Amino acid sequence: MDITPIYELRDRLRTAMIAGTNLLAEDFRLKRAVEALAPLEKAAPVFAKVGELGRKLIAPDDGGKDGKEGLLLDAITLTDALCCTQGAVGVSGEMEPVLAADMACPQGNASGAEEKSGRGMVLSNVPYSTLKPLREALTTSGSGHYSFVTECHRNNPELFKDYRVRAAMVRALGAAYGELADDVRDWLVEDGADVAPLLMRGFDPKGKKEMVRRVQVIEKWMGAAANDFYIKQLEKAEGELRQNLILALRHSPENIDLLDGMRKSEKGNAKKAAYYALACNDDEKVQAIFEELYKKKPIDTMYFLHLSQAPWAARLAARGVTEQLLATLEEKNKKEEEAKEEKGKTKKGKMELEAETKALETKYIAAMEYALFGKNSSEVCEAISAVAKHTGKFGSTLHMGVLGAVCSSLIRTPGEELLAMAVQLYEGEDGQMKYFPAAFLAKLIAGDGTDWLGWLEMQLFEKNPMLPFHFLKEALDYLEFDEVTKEYFLQTGMYIEVDTQYHTYQLPVHLEVKGRFLDILLRCNDFEIDKKLEFLFDPADKEVCARLEEYFYKKALGRAAWDIYLNALKRCGCTRCEGLLVNYAKVKPKVTMWELEYFIRSMPGSIEAKHAEAEQIPELVAKGKVKVNGWNEADYKSWVANWLY
Repeated sequence: MDITPIYELRDRLRTAMIAGTNLLAEDFRLKRAVEALAPLEKAAPVFAKVGELGRKLIAPDDGGKDGKEGLLLDAITLTDALCCTQGAVGVSGEMEPVLAADMACPQGNASGAEEKSGRGMVLSNVPYSTLKPLREALTTSGSGHYSFVTECHRNNPELFKDYRVRAAMVRALGAAYGELADDVRDWLVEDGADVAPLLMRGFDPKGKKEMVRRVQVIEKWMGAAANDFYIKQLEKAEGELRQNLILALRHSPENIDLLDGMRKSEKGNAKKAAYYALACNDDEKVQAIFEELYKKKPIDTMYFLHLSQAPWAARLAARGVTEQLLATLEEKNKKEEEAKEEKGKTKKGKMELEAETKALETKYIAAMEYALFGKNSSEVCEAISAVAKHTGKFGSTLHMGVLGAVCSSLIRTPGEELLAMAVQLYEGEDGQMKYFPAAFLAKLIAGDGTDWLGWLEMQLFEKNPMLPFHFLKEALDYLEFDEVTKEYFLQTGMYIEVDTQYHTYQLPVHLEVKGRFLDILLRCNDFEIDKKLEFLFDPADKEVCARLEEYFYKKALGRAAWDIYLNALKRCGCTRCEGLLVNYAKVKPKVTMWELEYFIRSMPGSIEAKHAEAEQIPELVAKGKVKVNGWNEADYKSWVANWLY
């Protein structure tokens, strides 16, 4: 529908206000505008009302009791309101969002992070009435608000990019319910480049947890660009807020002298934050500080190197692993050999030796994970390879520490030497099967999306001995899928106590969960892999969904752990549920009324299909084929009839 005539009429009415009402009857342009509106009058009563007012204005009489002046004001008011509700623009061309959805993000990360485009605030066409409940849940306290917000974010994440919701999210950082505030912080850390100005406005340097969350979002997106802001707030900040502001100083090399002074003057976690931040600088003075500290406190120094990607930090981290952890492991092996040779060695003595070495191992393994996280150098590769020779069975503390360090470094700083080392841990002369996850990630990162598929099939189904499927699941745990962008990425992270935040890192990979790769995953027929697969396929891919619906449906009919398959079927767009509830109730030795109701709600399918399935339970109970604790047939039938929505 062309509504251009309404804009033309509005312009003529505004001109008439200036010219005066005495000339209305002689204004031929106004007459033309009123006549042009005639086709629209049949479309809606409001257009007809505007047309009626227009005809009264150009009539030769005096306008009746309201007069031409009153008619003119009514006409202008109504046309302005009508133009506003149409939500269109008064100029030619295509309509675009008020704020672009792919505006550049303000990033000034001095630690070497690449600048990338993010999503800015958007003025969407979502009615305010739809956003109002979400805004209220974000900014007020009340029962059910947290679950409403999280469910809304899970099902409609695009609503959280609307600028009307963004302001509410900033307020929610101070929510009384801590879980909600932390979730909003995490969402903004992931996608919140546009809110930095809102976060800085009204910032309270004497504030508590809300201001801490603000700083964590600001420094994520602005980095060094907000350096003056961090320093200014430090004049009054205390406690946890002070720690976070000090840590944010790591983004700018100009803060080296300031941080050097802080490591001497600050106490507790603020002092630790100064060391963490200082270590992020590739500077000779900083290197000398940490080499001296390492001589006195090697374990503390290894932790402080966690965020740093400076070359000297990688070398020092590798040195720490070699001199602390590797030396302990070699000493342990030596003592074990000596114990075997001592004929009179008692069982108690062996247990004491094991306890002593285990305590040391745990201490040094944790330090190794923090120190090597994201590091990539020849010294790092040599240290990891040496320690890997001492690991025990799959899942041991040492094995998981080494595996985690390798996989995390592959994701954060992939390089040829590190990629080659990861494969060698599995396939080399001294290779061990338990390092398959690292080799898989290395091939995935270096590959083009298909060249590793033949290798994977061989490891899983042809190699002798064949690879346990849970080794693949360990690697898949790093893989994530973004339903909005339809892209796959690897993700890792680690918690740091000085800012009480889990730092995450992502690496895009060439991958599609379809075709040959999907064939491999389904061929594994493994419950743990199925749990991961639920979140890896694209629900918009009808061909993939049709295949997975058949696979998941059979699994839902044949297992005792159903929730995973019911959710997966819903993601596939499944509209049936025949046999699901009946099979569930029959297989379980005993089921409660609550479990039946929960299962019915969780099933895929229409309300009618769920009713048909649910109505079979009373007969099965009567025949003794299903046992229900606290069975009350009348209550059950009433619930199915009245509360199943």
